[in-house]
Amino acid sequence: MIGPRRSGLALVLAAALTAAGLTGCTDEPDSTRLQFISLGTEVEIHILDAGDADAEAAAKAARAEIDAISDAWEPTHGSELGPLNEHLAAGEGMTVSKELITILERAREMEARTGGRFSPAIGGLTDLWGFSAQDGPLAEPPPAEEIEAWVERAPRIADLSWDDDRYVTSSNDAVRIDLGGIGKGFAGERAIAALREHGVRTALISLGGDLVALGAPAERPWRIGVRDPRAGNVLAAVEAHADESVFTSGDYERAFTHDDRRYHHILDPTTGYPAMGSRSMTVIHNDPVHADAAATALFIAGPEAWQDLADTLEIRHALLIDRDGVVWMSEAMAERVELQGEPEAVHVE
Repeated sequence: MIGPRRSGLALVLAAALTAAGLTGCTDEPDSTRLQFISLGTEVEIHILDAGDADAEAAAKAARAEIDAISDAWEPTHGSELGPLNEHLAAGEGMTVSKELITILERAREMEARTGGRFSPAIGGLTDLWGFSAQDGPLAEPPPAEEIEAWVERAPRIADLSWDDDRYVTSSNDAVRIDLGGIGKGFAGERAIAALREHGVRTALISLGGDLVALGAPAERPWRIGVRDPRAGNVLAAVEAHADESVFTSGDYERAFTHDDRRYHHILDPTTGYPAMGSRSMTVIHNDPVHADAAATALFIAGPEAWQDLADTLEIRHALLIDRDGVVWMSEAMAERVELQGEPEAVHVE
């Protein structure tokens, strides 16, 4: 599912910080904003410098790219993913779009590089926990034997294969594709490409709080507020440079409590259970697809393993808030961060 699995970022163009979303641009009278709901979340396209482009036309073109992906990849019967998942469950194949093959190729690469921590083949596990249901998650964890059975079947994107005609099949009928951990990055990439093709020079796209930038305002860095996953206030101000993307994976969007234990929606494909070591992970990278998937994988890796995985994924800028509220960040990220709150402790690795 592509939906509101995470947010927690706020754009700040001036000195003030806010955790409310894209703000701080009232001093840009010629800027153009387009706000709408897509990908199951709030989206904003903010053009600060349209160059020679028609800003409204460019924004509409970018929206069309985002909406097309949302319509095609929501895992419902009316989308491309719904029928594909049904065919795979029946042991059958299906011809899909060129765009879906492109994202499956990227997903397979990231699945391999993360040792399976990131895998869009977990749609069945998401369903098992109830996190894909419209009425929210379950009131209690699913039976342990059902989780163990899913883990034993180990569905992965690597189980899929396709030919030159884009006919997709699977060697494992437990595969159910859920692009919630990579679809927003792809949508952002496509939307930025549309703005660029129209001649836009500077813009920012917020996809439920995940940010993809085109250029930077007056050669200044973008200033972004990272919220405290528990308190809701801004914990740190982070600088992003021109053409970079900032993605956060956090445990605060969808969760339930059972027997005094909190369960959230970021599921570890290697265990079948929510990854409990982290509260949020923020990454900066110039590739929004890579940043999107990496944020999830590093969140799951947790405070014990995120540094090694970040090296493997070539993520230089990463900031983790662990389950105890301790901040962990890379040396490169530390150069971009100004702490606003008072975390339990800070470690720079």
